[in-house]
Amino acid sequence: MRGLSTELKVGLFALLVITIMTFMTFKVGGLDWMKEEGNIYYVYFKNIAGLDEKTKLKIAGVDAGFIKKIELHEGVAKMTVRVQKEVRMFSDASASIKATGLLGDKYLEIKPGSKEPALKNGDTIQDVLEIVDIDDMVRKLSKVSENISTLAIALNEALGTEDAKRSLRETVSNLSNITANLNETIVVNDEKMRNVLDNIKTLTASLNELVDKNKEPITDIVGNLREFSAKLKTDGPELIANLNKTTRELKEMVEETKPSIKNTVESLDKITKKIDQGEGTLGKLVKDERLYENINKAAEGVEKTFGAIDRFKTFITFQAEYLNKMEDGKGYFYLTLQPRPDRYYILGVVGDPLGRVKTTETVTNVDGITIRKKEEKTEQEIEFTAQYAMRYKDVALRLGLTENTFGAGGDFFFHNDRGRVTVDAWDFSNDEEHSKNPHIKAGVDYFIFKNVFVSAGIDNILNSRWRGGYAGLGLRLEDQDLKYILGTIPLVR
Repeated sequence: MRGLSTELKVGLFALLVITIMTFMTFKVGGLDWMKEEGNIYYVYFKNIAGLDEKTKLKIAGVDAGFIKKIELHEGVAKMTVRVQKEVRMFSDASASIKATGLLGDKYLEIKPGSKEPALKNGDTIQDVLEIVDIDDMVRKLSKVSENISTLAIALNEALGTEDAKRSLRETVSNLSNITANLNETIVVNDEKMRNVLDNIKTLTASLNELVDKNKEPITDIVGNLREFSAKLKTDGPELIANLNKTTRELKEMVEETKPSIKNTVESLDKITKKIDQGEGTLGKLVKDERLYENINKAAEGVEKTFGAIDRFKTFITFQAEYLNKMEDGKGYFYLTLQPRPDRYYILGVVGDPLGRVKTTETVTNVDGITIRKKEEKTEQEIEFTAQYAMRYKDVALRLGLTENTFGAGGDFFFHNDRGRVTVDAWDFSNDEEHSKNPHIKAGVDYFIFKNVFVSAGIDNILNSRWRGGYAGLGLRLEDQDLKYILGTIPLVR
Protein backbone atom coordinates (compact mmCIF):
# COMPACT_ATOMS: atom_id res chain seq x y z
CA MET A 1 0.00 0.00 0.00
CA ARG A 2 1.43 3.34 -1.00
CA GLY A 3 1.99 5.99 1.72
CA LEU A 4 0.29 9.38 1.79
CA SER A 5 1.86 12.06 -0.28
CA THR A 6 3.53 15.07 1.34
CA GLU A 7 0.92 17.45 -0.11
CA LEU A 8 -1.95 15.42 1.39
CA LYS A 9 -0.27 15.32 4.78
CA VAL A 10 0.24 19.08 4.75
CA GLY A 11 -3.41 19.64 3.75
CA LEU A 12 -4.75 17.37 6.48
CA PHE A 13 -2.58 19.10 9.09
CA ALA A 14 -3.73 22.55 7.97
CA LEU A 15 -7.40 21.44 8.09
CA LEU A 16 -6.88 20.06 11.63
CA VAL A 17 -5.27 23.33 12.78
CA ILE A 18 -8.12 25.39 11.30
CA THR A 19 -10.70 23.18 13.04
CA ILE A 20 -8.95 23.50 16.42
CA MET A 21 -8.55 27.28 16.01
CA THR A 22 -12.23 27.65 15.14
CA PHE A 23 -13.29 25.62 18.17
CA MET A 24 -10.98 27.56 20.50
CA THR A 25 -12.25 30.87 19.10
CA PHE A 26 -15.87 30.01 19.92
CA LYS A 27 -14.89 28.48 23.27
CA VAL A 28 -12.80 31.41 24.49
CA GLY A 29 -15.27 33.97 23.13
CA GLY A 30 -18.11 32.31 24.98
CA LEU A 31 -20.11 31.90 21.79
CA ASP A 32 -22.65 29.08 22.05
CA TRP A 33 -23.09 28.49 18.35
CA MET A 34 -24.29 24.95 18.64
CA LYS A 35 -27.47 25.59 20.57
CA GLU A 36 -28.98 28.13 22.95
CA GLU A 37 -30.57 26.86 26.13
CA GLY A 38 -32.06 28.75 29.08
CA ASN A 39 -34.93 31.08 29.94
CA ILE A 40 -35.59 34.46 28.35
CA TYR A 41 -36.15 37.55 30.58
CA TYR A 42 -36.49 41.26 29.77
CA VAL A 43 -34.74 44.20 31.47
CA TYR A 44 -35.30 47.93 30.82
CA PHE A 45 -32.48 50.48 31.37
CA LYS A 46 -32.41 54.25 30.78
CA ASN A 47 -28.70 53.96 29.92
CA ILE A 48 -26.88 50.70 29.12
CA ALA A 49 -23.45 52.43 29.31
CA GLY A 50 -21.89 50.65 26.31
CA LEU A 51 -23.20 47.12 26.82
CA ASP A 52 -23.39 45.10 23.61
CA GLU A 53 -25.17 42.00 22.48
CA LYS A 54 -23.50 38.72 23.50
CA THR A 55 -22.12 40.45 26.63
CA LYS A 56 -21.83 38.01 29.54
CA LEU A 57 -24.37 37.90 32.34
CA LYS A 58 -23.08 37.01 35.81
CA ILE A 59 -24.71 35.85 39.02
CA ALA A 60 -22.54 36.06 42.17
CA GLY A 61 -19.54 36.58 39.85
CA VAL A 62 -20.19 33.37 37.89
CA ASP A 63 -21.16 33.32 34.20
CA ALA A 64 -24.85 32.39 34.02
CA GLY A 65 -25.95 33.59 30.56
CA PHE A 66 -25.60 36.43 28.07
CA ILE A 67 -27.38 39.41 26.52
CA LYS A 68 -29.21 38.12 23.48
CA LYS A 69 -30.64 41.32 22.05
CA ILE A 70 -30.65 45.10 22.73
CA GLU A 71 -33.24 47.39 21.16
CA LEU A 72 -34.80 50.83 21.75
CA HIS A 73 -38.32 50.71 23.22
CA GLU A 74 -40.24 53.94 23.97
CA GLY A 75 -37.09 55.93 24.79
CA VAL A 76 -35.42 53.27 26.97
CA ALA A 77 -33.16 50.32 26.22
CA LYS A 78 -34.99 46.99 26.15
CA MET A 79 -32.56 44.19 26.89
CA THR A 80 -33.37 40.54 26.15
CA VAL A 81 -31.26 38.23 28.31
CA ARG A 82 -30.93 34.47 28.32
CA VAL A 83 -30.28 32.86 31.73
CA GLN A 84 -29.16 29.29 32.27
CA LYS A 85 -32.08 26.93 32.77
CA GLU A 86 -30.94 25.67 36.20
CA VAL A 87 -31.03 29.23 37.65
CA ARG A 88 -34.39 30.05 39.30
CA MET A 89 -35.48 33.68 39.18
CA PHE A 90 -37.95 35.17 41.68
CA SER A 91 -40.19 38.23 41.79
CA ASP A 92 -37.65 40.32 43.77
CA ALA A 93 -34.82 39.67 41.27
CA SER A 94 -32.69 42.73 40.37
CA ALA A 95 -30.35 43.76 37.56
CA SER A 96 -27.43 46.23 37.46
CA ILE A 97 -24.51 47.12 35.21
CA LYS A 98 -21.08 46.48 36.74
CA ALA A 99 -17.48 46.84 35.59
CA THR A 100 -14.58 44.46 36.21
CA GLY A 101 -12.34 47.43 37.18
CA LEU A 102 -11.91 51.18 36.73
CA LEU A 103 -11.04 50.61 33.05
CA GLY A 104 -12.39 47.07 32.69
CA ASP A 105 -15.18 45.62 30.59
CA LYS A 106 -18.76 46.00 31.68
CA TYR A 107 -21.15 43.15 32.30
CA LEU A 108 -24.72 42.64 33.46
CA GLU A 109 -25.09 41.40 37.06
CA ILE A 110 -28.30 39.62 38.09
CA LYS A 111 -29.47 38.83 41.62
CA PRO A 112 -32.06 36.01 41.44
CA GLY A 113 -33.88 36.98 44.66
CA SER A 114 -35.84 34.63 46.90
CA LYS A 115 -39.40 36.00 47.19
CA GLU A 116 -42.17 33.87 45.73
CA PRO A 117 -43.60 33.59 43.12
CA ALA A 118 -40.84 32.57 40.75
CA LEU A 119 -40.45 34.36 37.40
CA LYS A 120 -41.52 32.48 34.31
CA ASN A 121 -39.90 32.35 30.90
CA GLY A 122 -40.61 35.70 29.18
CA ASP A 123 -41.21 37.75 32.39
CA THR A 124 -39.63 41.15 33.10
CA ILE A 125 -37.13 41.88 35.90
CA GLN A 126 -38.68 44.90 37.61
CA ASP A 127 -35.94 45.95 40.05
CA VAL A 128 -33.25 47.77 38.03
CA LEU A 129 -30.30 49.72 39.44
CA GLU A 130 -29.29 52.40 36.93
CA ILE A 131 -25.63 53.17 36.38
CA VAL A 132 -24.32 56.58 37.42
CA ASP A 133 -23.77 58.95 34.49
CA ILE A 134 -20.25 60.42 34.74
CA ASP A 135 -21.23 63.61 32.89
CA ASP A 136 -24.15 64.27 35.26
CA MET A 137 -21.94 63.59 38.25
CA VAL A 138 -19.30 66.04 36.94
CA ARG A 139 -21.95 68.73 36.42
CA LYS A 140 -23.27 68.23 39.95
CA LEU A 141 -19.73 68.37 41.36
CA SER A 142 -19.17 71.62 39.46
CA LYS A 143 -22.27 73.15 41.07
CA VAL A 144 -21.14 71.94 44.50
CA SER A 145 -17.71 73.50 43.89
CA GLU A 146 -19.33 76.81 42.97
CA ASN A 147 -21.44 76.74 46.13
CA ILE A 148 -18.37 75.98 48.27
CA SER A 149 -16.53 78.88 46.64
CA THR A 150 -19.43 81.23 47.35
CA LEU A 151 -19.55 80.03 50.97
CA ALA A 152 -15.80 80.58 51.35
CA ILE A 153 -16.11 84.14 50.06
CA ALA A 154 -18.97 84.85 52.47
CA LEU A 155 -17.02 83.41 55.41
CA ASN A 156 -13.98 85.44 54.46
CA GLU A 157 -16.08 88.62 54.37
CA ALA A 158 -17.68 87.79 57.73
CA LEU A 159 -14.54 86.66 59.56
CA GLY A 160 -11.84 88.49 57.68
CA THR A 161 -11.71 91.56 59.99
CA GLU A 162 -9.64 91.67 63.17
CA ASP A 163 -12.72 92.24 65.36
CA ALA A 164 -14.44 89.15 63.94
CA LYS A 165 -11.31 87.05 64.42
CA ARG A 166 -10.90 88.26 68.01
CA SER A 167 -14.59 87.53 68.76
CA LEU A 168 -14.27 84.06 67.23
CA ARG A 169 -11.17 83.31 69.36
CA GLU A 170 -13.01 84.45 72.51
CA THR A 171 -16.03 82.32 71.57
CA VAL A 172 -13.85 79.24 71.06
CA SER A 173 -12.09 79.91 74.39
CA ASN A 174 -15.45 80.27 76.19
CA LEU A 175 -16.75 77.06 74.63
CA SER A 176 -13.59 75.26 75.74
CA ASN A 177 -14.09 76.47 79.32
CA ILE A 178 -17.77 75.52 79.31
CA THR A 179 -16.92 72.05 77.95
CA ALA A 180 -14.28 71.54 80.64
CA ASN A 181 -16.71 72.61 83.39
CA LEU A 182 -19.46 70.35 82.05
CA ASN A 183 -17.04 67.44 81.83
CA GLU A 184 -15.93 67.97 85.44
CA THR A 185 -19.55 68.22 86.61
CA ILE A 186 -20.53 65.04 84.78
CA VAL A 187 -17.52 63.11 86.17
CA VAL A 188 -18.22 64.24 89.75
CA ASN A 189 -21.97 63.54 89.56
CA ASP A 190 -21.90 60.55 87.23
CA GLU A 191 -23.28 58.06 89.76
CA LYS A 192 -25.94 60.49 91.00
CA MET A 193 -27.08 61.26 87.46
CA ARG A 194 -27.30 57.54 86.68
CA ASN A 195 -29.36 56.93 89.80
CA VAL A 196 -31.64 59.83 88.88
CA LEU A 197 -32.05 58.51 85.33
CA ASP A 198 -32.76 54.98 86.63
CA ASN A 199 -35.34 56.36 89.05
CA ILE A 200 -36.96 58.39 86.28
CA LYS A 201 -37.03 55.31 84.03
CA THR A 202 -38.58 53.20 86.82
CA LEU A 203 -41.12 55.92 87.62
CA THR A 204 -42.04 56.26 83.94
CA ALA A 205 -42.52 52.49 83.60
CA SER A 206 -44.66 52.41 86.77
CA LEU A 207 -46.78 55.32 85.56
CA ASN A 208 -47.27 53.67 82.15
CA GLU A 209 -48.29 50.41 83.81
CA LEU A 210 -50.63 52.26 86.21
CA VAL A 211 -52.25 54.20 83.37
CA ASP A 212 -52.64 51.06 81.21
CA LYS A 213 -54.28 49.13 84.04
CA ASN A 214 -56.59 51.96 85.07
CA LYS A 215 -57.60 53.52 81.75
CA GLU A 216 -61.31 52.99 82.31
CA PRO A 217 -61.35 54.25 85.96
CA ILE A 218 -59.33 57.33 84.99
CA THR A 219 -61.73 58.02 82.12
CA ASP A 220 -64.67 57.68 84.52
CA ILE A 221 -63.01 60.01 87.05
CA VAL A 222 -62.39 62.66 84.38
CA GLY A 223 -66.01 62.36 83.25
CA ASN A 224 -67.25 62.68 86.85
CA LEU A 225 -65.05 65.75 87.39
CA ARG A 226 -66.51 67.35 84.28
CA GLU A 227 -70.03 66.65 85.49
CA PHE A 228 -69.15 67.97 88.94
CA SER A 229 -67.63 71.13 87.45
CA ALA A 230 -70.71 71.72 85.32
CA LYS A 231 -73.00 71.16 88.29
CA LEU A 232 -70.82 73.40 90.46
CA LYS A 233 -71.28 76.24 87.98
CA THR A 234 -75.07 75.96 88.10
CA ASP A 235 -75.57 75.03 91.78
CA GLY A 236 -72.47 76.70 93.22
CA PRO A 237 -74.05 79.46 95.36
CA GLU A 238 -76.63 77.12 96.91
CA LEU A 239 -73.95 74.47 97.60
CA ILE A 240 -71.68 77.00 99.32
CA ALA A 241 -74.58 78.18 101.51
CA ASN A 242 -75.35 74.57 102.53
CA LEU A 243 -71.68 73.95 103.35
CA ASN A 244 -71.55 77.04 105.55
CA LYS A 245 -74.69 75.93 107.37
CA THR A 246 -73.32 72.42 107.89
CA THR A 247 -70.02 73.84 109.18
CA ARG A 248 -71.80 75.95 111.78
CA GLU A 249 -73.89 72.99 112.95
CA LEU A 250 -70.80 70.77 113.25
CA LYS A 251 -69.01 73.45 115.23
CA GLU A 252 -71.94 73.74 117.67
CA MET A 253 -72.08 69.91 118.00
CA VAL A 254 -68.36 69.70 118.80
CA GLU A 255 -68.66 72.41 121.44
CA GLU A 256 -71.53 70.53 123.05
CA THR A 257 -69.76 67.12 123.08
CA LYS A 258 -66.32 68.27 124.25
CA PRO A 259 -66.86 67.12 127.91
CA SER A 260 -68.13 63.70 126.75
CA ILE A 261 -65.18 63.23 124.41
CA LYS A 262 -62.75 64.16 127.19
CA ASN A 263 -64.33 61.62 129.57
CA THR A 264 -64.24 58.93 126.86
CA VAL A 265 -60.55 59.54 126.19
CA GLU A 266 -59.73 59.32 129.91
CA SER A 267 -61.66 56.02 130.18
CA LEU A 268 -59.88 54.55 127.17
CA ASP A 269 -56.53 55.57 128.68
CA LYS A 270 -57.39 53.74 131.95
CA ILE A 271 -58.51 50.62 130.06
CA THR A 272 -55.30 50.61 127.99
CA LYS A 273 -53.16 50.82 131.13
CA LYS A 274 -55.01 47.88 132.71
CA ILE A 275 -54.60 45.78 129.58
CA ASP A 276 -50.89 46.64 129.45
CA GLN A 277 -50.49 45.57 133.09
CA GLY A 278 -52.26 42.24 132.38
CA GLU A 279 -55.36 42.96 134.41
CA GLY A 280 -58.73 41.53 133.42
CA THR A 281 -59.57 38.86 130.82
CA LEU A 282 -58.39 40.88 127.83
CA GLY A 283 -55.15 41.77 129.60
CA LYS A 284 -54.42 38.12 130.38
CA LEU A 285 -55.08 37.16 126.75
CA VAL A 286 -52.69 39.83 125.50
CA LYS A 287 -49.93 39.05 128.02
CA ASP A 288 -50.22 35.24 127.94
CA GLU A 289 -47.60 33.80 125.54
CA ARG A 290 -49.47 30.48 125.35
CA LEU A 291 -52.25 32.26 123.48
CA TYR A 292 -49.75 33.31 120.80
CA GLU A 293 -48.42 29.75 120.52
CA ASN A 294 -51.95 28.31 120.23
CA ILE A 295 -52.90 30.86 117.57
CA ASN A 296 -49.68 30.11 115.70
CA LYS A 297 -50.38 26.34 115.81
CA ALA A 298 -53.95 26.93 114.65
CA ALA A 299 -52.68 29.04 111.75
CA GLU A 300 -50.23 26.29 110.75
CA GLY A 301 -53.07 23.74 110.85
CA VAL A 302 -55.24 25.95 108.67
CA GLU A 303 -52.34 26.43 106.25
CA LYS A 304 -51.79 22.65 105.98
CA THR A 305 -55.53 22.12 105.42
CA PHE A 306 -55.68 24.70 102.63
CA GLY A 307 -52.45 23.28 101.17
CA ALA A 308 -54.02 19.82 100.99
CA ILE A 309 -57.15 21.30 99.39
CA ASP A 310 -55.01 23.15 96.87
CA ARG A 311 -53.17 19.90 95.96
CA PHE A 312 -56.45 18.00 95.51
CA LYS A 313 -57.21 17.53 91.81
CA THR A 314 -60.29 16.29 89.99
CA PHE A 315 -60.47 14.84 86.46
CA ILE A 316 -63.51 13.96 84.35
CA THR A 317 -62.96 11.63 81.39
CA PHE A 318 -65.32 10.79 78.50
CA GLN A 319 -64.14 7.97 76.21
CA ALA A 320 -65.62 6.04 73.30
CA GLU A 321 -64.16 2.94 71.61
CA TYR A 322 -64.98 0.85 68.57
CA LEU A 323 -64.49 -2.94 68.92
CA ASN A 324 -63.81 -4.41 65.49
CA LYS A 325 -64.53 -8.02 66.53
CA MET A 326 -67.98 -7.16 67.91
CA GLU A 327 -68.53 -4.38 65.34
CA ASP A 328 -70.00 -2.28 68.13
CA GLY A 329 -69.07 0.65 70.35
CA LYS A 330 -68.22 0.94 74.04
CA GLY A 331 -68.54 4.08 76.19
CA TYR A 332 -66.81 5.15 79.41
CA PHE A 333 -67.28 7.92 81.96
CA TYR A 334 -64.65 8.26 84.70
CA LEU A 335 -64.31 10.60 87.69
CA THR A 336 -60.74 10.64 89.07
CA LEU A 337 -60.07 12.12 92.51
CA GLN A 338 -56.37 12.77 93.21
CA PRO A 339 -55.58 14.01 96.74
CA ARG A 340 -51.84 13.38 96.22
CA PRO A 341 -49.61 13.00 93.15
CA ASP A 342 -48.95 9.33 94.01
CA ARG A 343 -52.49 8.38 95.13
CA TYR A 344 -55.81 8.66 93.30
CA TYR A 345 -59.26 7.10 93.12
CA ILE A 346 -61.16 6.19 89.94
CA LEU A 347 -64.97 6.02 89.82
CA GLY A 348 -66.56 5.12 86.50
CA VAL A 349 -69.62 4.04 84.55
CA VAL A 350 -69.23 1.79 81.48
CA GLY A 351 -71.67 0.95 78.71
CA ASP A 352 -70.54 -2.51 77.51
CA PRO A 353 -72.12 -4.20 74.45
CA LEU A 354 -70.93 -7.60 75.77
CA GLY A 355 -73.59 -8.97 78.10
CA ARG A 356 -73.22 -11.05 81.26
CA VAL A 357 -74.60 -14.54 81.69
CA LYS A 358 -76.82 -15.14 84.73
CA THR A 359 -77.68 -18.75 85.62
CA THR A 360 -81.03 -19.53 87.26
CA GLU A 361 -81.60 -22.97 88.80
CA THR A 362 -85.14 -24.28 89.18
CA VAL A 363 -85.83 -27.28 91.47
CA THR A 364 -89.05 -29.26 91.03
CA ASN A 365 -90.32 -32.49 92.65
CA VAL A 366 -92.33 -34.82 90.42
CA ASP A 367 -93.53 -38.15 91.93
CA GLY A 368 -90.79 -38.02 94.49
CA ILE A 369 -88.10 -37.32 91.87
CA THR A 370 -86.15 -34.06 92.21
CA ILE A 371 -85.55 -32.33 88.90
CA ARG A 372 -83.02 -29.51 88.69
CA LYS A 373 -83.18 -27.24 85.69
CA LYS A 374 -80.64 -24.54 84.93
CA GLU A 375 -81.42 -21.61 82.66
CA GLU A 376 -78.81 -19.16 81.39
CA LYS A 377 -79.85 -15.63 80.49
CA THR A 378 -77.65 -13.00 78.93
CA GLU A 379 -78.26 -9.44 80.14
CA GLN A 380 -76.71 -6.12 79.11
CA GLU A 381 -76.55 -3.56 81.86
CA ILE A 382 -74.66 -0.49 82.95
CA GLU A 383 -71.44 -1.52 84.68
CA PHE A 384 -69.48 0.32 87.37
CA THR A 385 -65.78 0.75 88.12
CA ALA A 386 -64.18 1.79 91.43
CA GLN A 387 -60.41 1.50 91.71
CA TYR A 388 -57.64 2.66 94.04
CA ALA A 389 -54.37 3.57 92.30
CA MET A 390 -50.82 4.04 93.55
CA ARG A 391 -48.11 5.62 91.39
CA TYR A 392 -44.33 5.41 91.70
CA LYS A 393 -42.45 7.58 89.18
CA ASP A 394 -43.78 6.48 85.74
CA VAL A 395 -45.54 3.27 86.88
CA ALA A 396 -49.02 3.06 88.46
CA LEU A 397 -50.88 0.02 89.87
CA ARG A 398 -54.70 -0.11 90.16
CA LEU A 399 -56.88 -2.45 92.19
CA GLY A 400 -60.61 -2.68 92.87
CA LEU A 401 -63.89 -3.08 91.03
CA THR A 402 -63.66 -3.21 87.22
CA GLU A 403 -66.95 -3.35 85.29
CA ASN A 404 -68.89 -4.96 88.18
CA THR A 405 -66.17 -7.58 88.95
CA PHE A 406 -62.89 -7.70 90.81
CA GLY A 407 -60.06 -6.41 88.64
CA ALA A 408 -56.52 -5.11 88.58
CA GLY A 409 -54.49 -3.02 86.18
CA GLY A 410 -51.19 -1.26 85.57
CA ASP A 411 -50.06 1.84 83.68
CA PHE A 412 -46.71 2.99 82.31
CA PHE A 413 -46.52 6.74 81.56
CA PHE A 414 -44.13 8.26 79.02
CA HIS A 415 -43.44 11.53 77.19
CA ASN A 416 -44.22 13.68 80.27
CA ASP A 417 -47.54 11.85 80.87
CA ARG A 418 -48.81 12.53 77.34
CA GLY A 419 -48.74 8.80 76.63
CA ARG A 420 -49.75 5.76 78.67
CA VAL A 421 -49.40 2.00 78.13
CA THR A 422 -52.21 0.31 80.06
CA VAL A 423 -53.05 -3.33 80.91
CA ASP A 424 -56.27 -4.40 82.69
CA ALA A 425 -57.61 -7.80 83.82
CA TRP A 426 -61.08 -8.59 85.26
CA ASP A 427 -63.97 -11.08 85.10
CA PHE A 428 -61.97 -13.89 86.71
CA SER A 429 -65.25 -15.83 87.24
CA ASN A 430 -65.93 -15.82 83.46
CA ASP A 431 -69.39 -14.25 83.75
CA GLU A 432 -69.22 -12.49 80.40
CA GLU A 433 -71.09 -13.94 77.45
CA HIS A 434 -69.31 -16.91 75.81
CA SER A 435 -66.15 -16.28 77.83
CA LYS A 436 -63.97 -19.11 79.11
CA ASN A 437 -61.10 -17.02 80.45
CA PRO A 438 -60.65 -13.70 82.27
CA HIS A 439 -61.03 -10.48 80.31
CA ILE A 440 -57.58 -8.97 79.59
CA LYS A 441 -57.13 -5.71 77.70
CA ALA A 442 -53.90 -3.97 76.63
CA GLY A 443 -53.48 -0.71 74.76
CA VAL A 444 -51.96 2.75 74.45
CA ASP A 445 -53.51 6.18 75.17
CA TYR A 446 -51.85 9.34 73.78
CA PHE A 447 -52.87 12.99 74.14
CA ILE A 448 -52.79 14.71 70.77
CA PHE A 449 -53.99 17.94 72.39
CA LYS A 450 -54.10 19.12 76.01
CA ASN A 451 -57.50 17.54 76.74
CA VAL A 452 -58.04 15.19 73.77
CA PHE A 453 -56.46 11.75 73.48
CA VAL A 454 -56.65 8.74 71.16
CA SER A 455 -56.48 5.09 72.22
CA ALA A 456 -55.82 1.77 70.48
CA GLY A 457 -54.96 -1.79 71.44
CA ILE A 458 -56.17 -5.40 71.77
CA ASP A 459 -59.29 -6.35 73.75
CA ASN A 460 -60.24 -9.71 75.34
CA ILE A 461 -56.89 -11.31 74.57
CA LEU A 462 -57.61 -14.72 76.22
CA ASN A 463 -61.04 -15.32 74.61
CA SER A 464 -60.75 -16.18 70.94
CA ARG A 465 -64.45 -15.52 70.29
CA TRP A 466 -64.19 -11.83 71.23
CA ARG A 467 -60.47 -11.20 70.70
CA GLY A 468 -59.86 -8.18 68.45
CA GLY A 469 -58.49 -4.70 68.12
CA TYR A 470 -60.07 -1.48 69.29
CA ALA A 471 -59.61 2.24 68.60
CA GLY A 472 -61.12 5.19 70.40
CA LEU A 473 -61.16 8.87 71.20
CA GLY A 474 -61.40 10.53 74.62
CA LEU A 475 -61.79 13.88 76.35
CA ARG A 476 -60.29 14.57 79.79
CA LEU A 477 -61.07 17.76 81.71
CA GLU A 478 -59.27 18.96 84.85
CA ASP A 479 -60.87 20.96 87.65
CA GLN A 480 -59.33 24.17 86.26
CA ASP A 481 -60.90 23.45 82.85
CA LEU A 482 -64.27 22.83 84.52
CA LYS A 483 -64.02 26.12 86.42
CA TYR A 484 -63.30 27.95 83.16
CA ILE A 485 -66.15 26.23 81.28
CA LEU A 486 -68.65 26.78 84.09
CA GLY A 487 -67.48 30.37 84.49
CA THR A 488 -68.14 31.14 80.82
CA ILE A 489 -71.69 29.67 80.78
CA PRO A 490 -74.18 32.59 80.96
CA LEU A 491 -76.67 32.55 83.82
CA VAL A 492 -80.32 32.16 82.87
CA ARG A 493 -82.33 34.87 84.60
